Amino acid sequence: MKLLLALFLVPLALPTVLRAAAAQPSTNLVPTVITADKMEYDYEEQIAYLKGRVIVRDERGSLAADNATVYFERDKSSDSTSPASSDVGNFQRVVAYGNVKMQSGDRIAIADKAVWNRAEAKIVLTGGPPMVKQGTSYIKAERITFDIKSQRFEFHPNPEIVFQASEEQKQRFMQ
Repeated sequence: MKLLLALFLVPLALPTVLRAAAAQPSTNLVPTVITADKMEYDYEEQIAYLKGRVIVRDERGSLAADNATVYFERDKSSDSTSPASSDVGNFQRVVAYGNVKMQSGDRIAIADKAVWNRAEAKIVLTGGPPMVKQGTSYIKAERITFDIKSQRFEFHPNPEIVFQASEEQKQRFMQ
């Protein structure tokens, strides 16, 4: 059974997607469509569990994973755990795991796990090792951190960069 859930979440995506999302005013919300084989929602803990063939899409990019978990913020002014006490757009953290693939245009990020911490405005890719690819060129490391606010990547430890270039490009570079 396919679950179709339209949320107004900023999507997990690659650098160009993240730059576009960060640059848009908060009044210009873009709906994100999430499909999965199954969803479970724990009202008491305010956690959504998306299981099986999770796909997140919007106009800026897509994310695919075997599973994902969304941790929502609780209403701090109330002790209630009713659905009304949390806003579906106010999440603390999203964790995608298992064959994670994020894509925007010709850029692709691959990892075993992606964690977006909303308060820190960072996405951390681990496992595999994680890799960011464009065409046949790529950068990989044991951990890739993207800071959404500063628009900076950190590749650590043991980063490896592989650039594929034509002979003509190599000659221009050497001059």
